[in-house]
Amino acid sequence: MLRMIDQIEARLNLLRMTAPERLTATGVDLEAAPAVFEAARAAVTDGALGYALLVAVKSP
Repeated sequence: MLRMIDQIEARLNLLRMTAPERLTATGVDLEAAPAVFEAARAAVTDGALGYALLVAVKSP
């Protein structure tokens, strides 16, 4: 999960350098992003955020 957060942050940073106008056009708040990533990392570390798998089975 932490690796996924790091990858998203890296992609956002790349877009920040290469296409900042596209980010602002989509409503991405570049000033809030670092705090959001830090909160996500803290939630994973604290065990409040993780993966879940839900499976549905249709009965015959």
